[in-house]
Amino acid sequence: MRKHHIITVLLCTLAVSLTGCSEKTEPENNSGLTEVVQDTSDVTESVTDQNTENTPLQTSSVSSLSEDPSVTEDLKLAKLTLGPTNAGAITEDGTLYMWGDGDKYKLGNGDFSMARTPLKIMDNVDELYCGENSGAAITRDGSLYMWGSITPFPKQENALYKNLRFPEKIMDNVKYASLGISHAAVIKNDNSLYMWGPSSDGQLGNGINDIYEYPDTPVKIMDDVRCVSLGRLFSTAVTLDGSLYTWGSNKWAQLGNGKSGEDEFEAEPVKIMDNVKYACTFDTHSAAITEDGSLYMWGSNDFGQIGNGKSGEDEFEAEPVKIMDNVKYVSTGHGHSAAITEDGSIYMWGWNDSGQLGNGEHGVGVLSDVPVKIMDNVKSVSLGNGHSGALTEDGELYMWGNNAFNNIIGFKDDVYVPTRVYIPGK
Repeated sequence: MRKHHIITVLLCTLAVSLTGCSEKTEPENNSGLTEVVQDTSDVTESVTDQNTENTPLQTSSVSSLSEDPSVTEDLKLAKLTLGPTNAGAITEDGTLYMWGDGDKYKLGNGDFSMARTPLKIMDNVDELYCGENSGAAITRDGSLYMWGSITPFPKQENALYKNLRFPEKIMDNVKYASLGISHAAVIKNDNSLYMWGPSSDGQLGNGINDIYEYPDTPVKIMDDVRCVSLGRLFSTAVTLDGSLYTWGSNKWAQLGNGKSGEDEFEAEPVKIMDNVKYACTFDTHSAAITEDGSLYMWGSNDFGQIGNGKSGEDEFEAEPVKIMDNVKYVSTGHGHSAAITEDGSIYMWGWNDSGQLGNGEHGVGVLSDVPVKIMDNVKSVSLGNGHSGALTEDGELYMWGNNAFNNIIGFKDDVYVPTRVYIPGK
């Protein structure tokens, strides 16, 4: 398992970004954006312990950079989403900015190269989703736009083709979406779940697992769905009554059904838990928050990303394990995890080779297999392959971790503690 993660990250780091062009009209770009300047004054924050039923929590003092007085106006952000090697944010007025790795046009700006500074991509955006090689946005009128390397379903009136350089409208009446490596899902306004893409391991949930199964139109999978999240060759969904379902590959126990193995899979949704209000996955581990605020996790645990005090190459949890209480939001990344508690504190655990946990530590083999408190006053958090980001209640953006793809605005090297970064206003 450890080899799988290390190889994946090495391949990402060695990737070469190419420059592309487009014959289409480019949307409004990054005119008016300037290079971001970071300050150098440290402010040390103290942290406190939180009790948990199962796992002892560590705490850590973290230095964060205070606001740079040379930046007279910076945009207040409403939402933040990190992809594996890029990032995007939505301002309060619905403007979408993206930066970082642009390979396969996944920034949506028509270019194939990396963006060191945020680029304006679209207006009137309500939600952003970042996949391995693609992006998707839902606008305020419920329209779904997609870009990047997209799994095609060519019989649709608005056909999807690979390598969409700019956002293109795909469908109407969408309120939720998720992107996997090569499969995709949407929840329509009537709460019905549709999916498309390959289903080699049953990841579409349509009862078929075959390398040649490749629906060219979205397939309806379930009704009454609240949220959906796609991982590596598997999928999770929570219905309106709080039932959690999983399906697809179960090689690393990521389905949470008590099984694991190379040949294990489920081609149809299987019910795992009750009383769930939110669930998410990123790679091969998953998380769910129950109605009472309990956080449960399962799947691969080679870097301690489950947070249960264990780690190792052959470590995994095949069934949901309770990790923390009083949790209101959770995010999963490539080998690391984060949770926001009811008081606005963010806790992190898992892989920390590039400082992605934000506790000041980093290095080969460095990890934390229990939650560590990182910062306060947090509204949302999002994780990528090796970088992390959070929005405060005031709409301020903090980022830290791996910066190989210019994921962290204004920095050239990795950042080991939550650091204030800016998307400058006009």
